[in-house]
Amino acid sequence: MKKYVLVIDEGTTGTRSLIFDKEFNIVAQSYQEFTQYTPEENMVEHDAEEIYQKSLENCKKAMAEADISADQIDSIGITNQRATCVLWDKNTGKPIHKAIVWQDSRTAKECEELKNSEWGEKARQKTGWEVAPVYSSMMIQWLLENKPEVKKEVETGDILFGTMDTWLIWKLTGGKKHAISYSNASVTGSLNLETNQWYEEFLDYLGVPVSIYPEIINDSGDFGQTDPEIFGTAIPIRSSIADQHAALFAQECRTAGTAKITNGTGSFVDINIGNQCVVPGAGLNTVIAWKIGDTTTYAVEGYAGTTGSAIQWLKEGLEIIDDAAETEAMAESVADSNGVYFVPALTGLNAPFWDSFARGTIIGISRGAKKEHIVRATLEAIAFRIKDICDVVENKAKIDMEMVRIDGGVSKNNFLAQRIADILDAQVDRPGSIEATSLGAAQMAGLYTGFWKQEELENAVDMESTFKPKLDSKKRKEEYFKWRRAVDRAARWLDFDLEDI
Repeated sequence: MKKYVLVIDEGTTGTRSLIFDKEFNIVAQSYQEFTQYTPEENMVEHDAEEIYQKSLENCKKAMAEADISADQIDSIGITNQRATCVLWDKNTGKPIHKAIVWQDSRTAKECEELKNSEWGEKARQKTGWEVAPVYSSMMIQWLLENKPEVKKEVETGDILFGTMDTWLIWKLTGGKKHAISYSNASVTGSLNLETNQWYEEFLDYLGVPVSIYPEIINDSGDFGQTDPEIFGTAIPIRSSIADQHAALFAQECRTAGTAKITNGTGSFVDINIGNQCVVPGAGLNTVIAWKIGDTTTYAVEGYAGTTGSAIQWLKEGLEIIDDAAETEAMAESVADSNGVYFVPALTGLNAPFWDSFARGTIIGISRGAKKEHIVRATLEAIAFRIKDICDVVENKAKIDMEMVRIDGGVSKNNFLAQRIADILDAQVDRPGSIEATSLGAAQMAGLYTGFWKQEELENAVDMESTFKPKLDSKKRKEEYFKWRRAVDRAARWLDFDLEDI
C-alpha cells in the first residue's frame, strides 16, 4: 500500500493541508483563509477554534481529493505561525480568549520599559531575542493584568498555554498531548537557550506561571497520535516545526552559513549558524532552527513583520488592486516609483530597528504619482526591508550573502525577486515549488518514521529560476539612501504623550 505524509501548514492569514508522496510531490492540497480580528489599531487576534476546524476540514478535503484513506498516511507534520499565544481550558477544550497574534503590538510600552531595565540585556542574552511584543510571555502577562476573567481562570490550574502547534496537537490528540517543538519554544520569549528549558526566572518576574507551559519535544519527534474518531483511524503526529525553520530545512540550508528568505505575510531572513548557540545582537535574533535526535541546530534571524501583508493592504485597505498577482505587471508598467517610497510599518518595524511605535508611511508623493507607483514602491519596500536585515547580518554576523534562496507565496513575483537581487547585490535562487515550509514539516515527520532517510532529502528541491543583480552600485546606493530617509520619518511615530503638548 502506497504511503504519504500529511502536513498542516497553519499560517497567519490562512491554513493549508498538503499531502506529499515519497518523491516529495504534492498530490493534493486544500486551503482556507480565516478571520483577522483587529479590536484596536495595535491589536491582531485569531479565533483558535476556527483555525482548528478549518485545518481539519482541509485535511479531509485533501485526502478526499487524492482518494487517500487515513491508513495510507504514514504520519502528520505540523508547521505554523510562530509566537501566537493561545490559552484554553483543558476541561472544556475551549479557548478562553482570542489568540494574540505575533504581529500584535499591544505590549509595546511594557516591552520598552523592560528593555530599559536590567531585564533588557539579561532576557536578550538568555532568550536570543530583543524584548518585543512578539514575546508570547508578554502576551500572557498582558492578559493576566488586563483581563480579570482570564487571571481568575488561570489561577484555577485548568488553563493551558501554547502556540498554534501546541493547540493543534492538543486538539488532534483529544487532549492527550500538551507539547511544543524546540523551534517554536525558542520564539516565545520564554525559553532559556543556555539550558533549553523554560526561562522560569523571567516568567516569575512577569507573574506568568510556568505550570501552564507545554512539554518541549524534538521537532522531528513523537507528538502523539490523532484521536481515532477524527479520521477513522489513529495517525501518528511526528513533527512540529516553526514555519521559518521548516523552510530553512527544506531549502537545504542545513549547514552553517547557508541562508534563505521567506516572503509571506512578513519577510524572514534565516541563516544557519550550526550547533553552537551564538547571540550576536544588533537587532538580530538567535533561534533553535530544529532539534533532531541529540543534535540542536541554531540560526540567526531577522524579520520584517509586514511585507506580504502590505500587498494585502493594497487590496483590502487602499483598494487599488483586485488581486496580489496584478502587482507584478503594474510595477513593471512604470519605469520607477516616481520618487515614491512606502515604509510598510503597519504594525511597527521589526529587525533591525525594533520600533513598535513606527507606523506606515508613504512619502515622496507628487502630482505625477499614480497607483502603479505606489504598487511598485510596495514591492520595492520588501526588497529594502530585506536589505535592512542583511546589512546587519553581513556587518555583525560577518556572513557575506552572495547567494540566497527565496520561498513563500510572495516570492512568485518576478519583479520582486529581481529587485531583491538588485538591492542585495546577490544571486537569488527560487525553487520550482515555493511551499518550502510545508515540505520541511513533511521531511521532519518522514525522517522520524523512516519514511525518508537523510540522504534522500538531498536535492529534493529543484531550482526553477535564478535572478542575478542588474543594478549598478551607484544607483543601488542612492535608492537605499533615500529609503533610509523614509524610514527615519516613519520611526517612533506613536511615541508621544498628548499631555506634553
